[in-house]
Amino acid sequence: MPTYDEIIRSLKQRKPQRVYLLAGDEPLFIDQIASFAAKELIPSEEQDFNQSILYGAEVNARTILLEALRFPMMGSQVLVLVREAQQVRDLDTLAAHLDELPESTCLILCYKKKADKRKALYKAISERGGFFESTKMYDSKIPDFIIKSFAARQLDIDPRTAHLMADSTGNDLEKILNEVEKIALALSEKGARTVTPEVIEYYIGVSKEYNNFELLTALIRRDAARAYRIALYFASDERNHPIQMTLSTLFGFFSNLMAVYYIAQPNERSIASLLGVQPFVARDYDLARRGYSAAQTFAIIHQIRLIDAYSKGVDANIPTSQLYSELVSRILAA
Repeated sequence: MPTYDEIIRSLKQRKPQRVYLLAGDEPLFIDQIASFAAKELIPSEEQDFNQSILYGAEVNARTILLEALRFPMMGSQVLVLVREAQQVRDLDTLAAHLDELPESTCLILCYKKKADKRKALYKAISERGGFFESTKMYDSKIPDFIIKSFAARQLDIDPRTAHLMADSTGNDLEKILNEVEKIALALSEKGARTVTPEVIEYYIGVSKEYNNFELLTALIRRDAARAYRIALYFASDERNHPIQMTLSTLFGFFSNLMAVYYIAQPNERSIASLLGVQPFVARDYDLARRGYSAAQTFAIIHQIRLIDAYSKGVDANIPTSQLYSELVSRILAA
C-alpha cells in the first residue's frame, strides 16, 4: 500500500500507477492528492486535451472507462480524476477492465468513505499497489500535525502551544489547516515567526488558562482550586467547552497512565518510548504516576465512564453544568 508521500512523489516525477483508489474517512489527504495530481501531473498546456475531472454523481462506470481508455493528444499521459467516486453506483464493474487501461493513463478514484474490502475493485487495485487508505488521525498525533503544518510555513510553535491549539480544533484536519493559514497570514504581516499561546488565544479564541489541557495539568498536580476554577468556567460556557471533549481528553490520559504502572523502571524516557509521546508529555505521566496509584487510576477511569453515561442521561438526571465539578470531585477523591 503506497503512502501519501510515495504517491505525491510519483505524481511529481510523472511516474504514477495506472490506477489509484483513494479511500477512507479522512477527506483531507484524499483532496490533497487529487489537487496535486490535477495541478502537477499533466502540463498546463496539455490539460484541455489530456485531463478529465469527473464527479461521481454525474457519471457511471462506462463514462469513466471511456475517458480512461483514450490515448493522450500531443502529450505522454492522460489523467482521469473522479471526485466523490463513492457516488458512482456501478463503480465496482471497473475491476474487470483495469488491465485494458493504457500505460499512459492515470485513473484516480477519490472514494470518500471506507472501502469495502470484499469488493472486486478494491482487490484488483490493491493487487496493483494503487490503494491508499486515508484514516482519521488519532488525537495524540494532532499536536505533531500542527507543529509540522506551521513548520511548512516557516513558523515555530512549541509542543505545549500545539496542544493548546489541538484542544480547540480537535482532530478536524481541514479546520486545523484553515487556522494555520489564518495565523500564518497574520504573523507574516507583522514579521513574526513564532506562534505563542497569546497568538492562539487571540486568533482561535481558546483561552490559554481555561482549556482541557490546563484542566488535566491541574488534576495531575492535584491543584484542586485551579481544577474547580476551570470546571466552573467550562460550566458557564458549555457550547464552547462540550463535556464530551473534556471526558475524551481525561479518559485518554488516565487510560494511558495505567500502562505506565507496568513499566519495570518508569522514567520520562521509558514512558515516552512506550506511549510514543513528546518528552514534556512523558513528564506529566511520570508526575501523575507519583500522585495517583494504579488503584486510584483504575477508579478514576471508572468515574469518567460514569460521568460520560450521566452526560447522556443514563442512570442520572444531572445538568451538564454540574457534571464538570462532579467530574473534578470524583477524580480528586479517588
